[in-house]
Amino acid sequence: MDSKTDNLLISNRINILRKVEIFSETADSVLVEIATVLKEVRFKQNQTIFKKGEEGDAMFIISEGSVRVHDGNYILSRLNAGQVFGEFALFDKEMRSASVTAEEPSILFKLGQYDFYKIMADKGEVVKGVLRKVIRRIREMNELEGKLAKSYLNIQKQKSEIEEQTRNIINQKNELEKANQLLLKLNEEKNQLISVVSHGLRNPLTSSLCVMDLMDQNVENLNENQNEYINLIKSSLRRMNSLINQTLDIDNIELQRNKLAIQKLNLANLLRQIETSFKYTLSLKKLELELKLEDLYIEADQNFIYLVFDNLLSNAIRFSPANKKITIDLFKSDSMARVEISDEGPGISDEALQTLFDKPQAHHRQSDKTGLSIVKKYVEAMHGELFCKSRPGQGTTFIVQFKAI
Repeated sequence: MDSKTDNLLISNRINILRKVEIFSETADSVLVEIATVLKEVRFKQNQTIFKKGEEGDAMFIISEGSVRVHDGNYILSRLNAGQVFGEFALFDKEMRSASVTAEEPSILFKLGQYDFYKIMADKGEVVKGVLRKVIRRIREMNELEGKLAKSYLNIQKQKSEIEEQTRNIINQKNELEKANQLLLKLNEEKNQLISVVSHGLRNPLTSSLCVMDLMDQNVENLNENQNEYINLIKSSLRRMNSLINQTLDIDNIELQRNKLAIQKLNLANLLRQIETSFKYTLSLKKLELELKLEDLYIEADQNFIYLVFDNLLSNAIRFSPANKKITIDLFKSDSMARVEISDEGPGISDEALQTLFDKPQAHHRQSDKTGLSIVKKYVEAMHGELFCKSRPGQGTTFIVQFKAI
């Protein structure tokens, strides 16, 4: 290599050294000496330059490429051309505090401790300049340490606050779990109430209304006071019926789908139970009830499904003239278990059918003010379908269907 090339290399190295903080106040004549003793080393991509824990006795200046400073897989920093690492090893052999690996093919200048000591022995100004920079670095580190200490205290305080909040959340969670258990118990009591109302009250109420209807048909045999008593009793029974329906009309039932006690039910057996509970009422009005039942199973809430058919059969009885027939058909239609409850009553007009489940009072069905809307809510809450077919003077058929299983 000729002198011209050597001078160019030295000049390039001096330019790099001027950018190194610890040499920023060093004279060019000294930088020439340092540049002369620098050793060029090359590293491939992902090649280790040194590992954490190794003894260090040299500083490195990045000429080309980049490196990563890391502790295991955790990257502490990335350094590029013109930056320095390992400078404290110039003054004292030490254990490397982190590993350094080439991010890409890189060219580094290595300044060994021995070569640096030789230059310092002859050039006192180098020592002064380097010491000033090192002392400044130490002061910066002390300031950083102070900030870290304050941050640590803040973190500890925040940690204590978070732990206190966590304890409060756990306590609230425990209280919520207790409240939830209470709500579950109340929900069970509510379902029991529905069962009592639907099984225990509606049937005798329907029977009483039927008796009043029969007596109302023989008003010519009653005096004025007796007619007044009958009207009073009928009015009271209707108010009771409305109150029962309001009790069963659970608020926001659409939001309670997941709370229904869904189970597998034999629909034919349930309809037979309802027939048994209405035998006396049917006999009072001299009505015939014909059952045509297939053994079909569905998934539903037993209390709610009982209420649905109890209500629909009660309506059929109420609006059927004496000596007529009511039919309950249960059969499979495609994949659905279909129940049709048909009566031979006065029927309903096409216009009235449009709002039957919303405003039944418009159809002169005084006992239906909330009953049919409840039935529809319960059927839909159990993912079933409810609709009605009727013509004036030709009776009415209510149709309920659920997916058969």
